[in-house]
Amino acid sequence: MTNFLYNIHFVYPLGLRHAIHYHILVNPTGRPMKWRAVDWCVKLNNLFTKVKNGGKGSNCSVERIILESPLVQVYRNLQGLVQQNFSHMHLTTSHAAPDMRKTFAKIQERLVLNSPHVVCLGRKTRHQVEDLYDKGREMMENAMRGEVLVENEGDAGDIFEEFEGSALDDIMVELL
Repeated sequence: MTNFLYNIHFVYPLGLRHAIHYHILVNPTGRPMKWRAVDWCVKLNNLFTKVKNGGKGSNCSVERIILESPLVQVYRNLQGLVQQNFSHMHLTTSHAAPDMRKTFAKIQERLVLNSPHVVCLGRKTRHQVEDLYDKGREMMENAMRGEVLVENEGDAGDIFEEFEGSALDDIMVELL
């Protein structure tokens, strides 16, 4: 706590000081720019309390969890001390920084292999994507003329009926 107060008053720049004061940010990993909201740490602590130390049967009750909550924090602090003293820092709950290079390389291989953005005559597709832009434009033009598209399940074709008033709200609902 002393280090935190020292850093907040003397080390951190003014903007970060205000952010920590008003939003209560914490840096559980100690790495640069890895700040988290304090509720993230509280929720993580609640998860450990409920899942790891909740017990089974009659011990898995809210009263029991509340009773053991301070003990859980002490236990977690002891785990951290053991990890630090025995140089087991790699056994924490923190994940490595994301590295998307392999993922992007695989995607690039698939794109080169399949060429989805290159027009190839005769290529088939399983799905047909409707052109909602043209459909919406056509429906709006018909609405301006006072016609509304009526779809009949029994008929093969669509028919237009005369409609009094604007139906643009109906068109927007149909497009969504």
